[in-house]
Amino acid sequence: MNQLHVDDQFSDALRAELVFQVKKETPTAKRRRTRVWIGTGVLAGAGLLSIGAAAAALFVVPGGEKVTPLASPVTTTYAGTATVELGTPPEGTTGIQMELRCLTPGWFEFPDGASSSCSEQDAASDRLGWSGYTIPLAPGQDSVTIKAGPEARWQLTAKYVKQERTPLGVNANGETYGVESQENGTPDLIAVIATNGQSGYAYATELYGGPEPSSPEDAVKNFSTSRPPHEIPVFQSDGETQVGVFMASGSGGGMPGYPTRSAPPG
Repeated sequence: MNQLHVDDQFSDALRAELVFQVKKETPTAKRRRTRVWIGTGVLAGAGLLSIGAAAAALFVVPGGEKVTPLASPVTTTYAGTATVELGTPPEGTTGIQMELRCLTPGWFEFPDGASSSCSEQDAASDRLGWSGYTIPLAPGQDSVTIKAGPEARWQLTAKYVKQERTPLGVNANGETYGVESQENGTPDLIAVIATNGQSGYAYATELYGGPEPSSPEDAVKNFSTSRPPHEIPVFQSDGETQVGVFMASGSGGGMPGYPTRSAPPG
């Protein structure tokens, strides 16, 4: 029972790290890039919304972002474009965490250009009709403005928070594991959710297309053709105990690209 409880917390925290994808094309989108591998594909960080789940507050995936509330939330309901006043931010505030719930169909834009839209089905659903998002606190900022069409009604809950990127974990084999991020780079084992719903870790080399070519001849022979979708194993943090599989998406031909790799702390 205890193991199931821990796994539920892990899943909620991992889903909370990055779940919703939104359009975000401003320079702000490029400052903080985080990647979470979930289900049968990957959601890449420039323009992803994160959920503030209760379980996630109790459990942070290694390398994930710890969010600490610093003030009571402010909840307001509006129609059309409006500015929500939040008061003076407490000392140590790094961001404003928001949960926007659409009450009617419409399009909604956050202060930094990130946006989301709601259909009639979304607006009628407690599960689908909301999105969570945290923006960095700008100097002198004490409010947030949500842009929306004149007839679009929405409810916003916003609060000041402190965000801290947690360190990656290191297993007995000296391999790093956790969430891939700009701050920590890419761990050896990346947090994923397997096709059976189990949470675990997959090797970065597998997620990024396998080992790099050993020679020009090897590149031509093994990396010149596209790769179809395929299963890769998902392990516990030890990198040895398998808990499921992850369906990796296919890729075009050419050598796999690898981001900056992380190194064990110490």
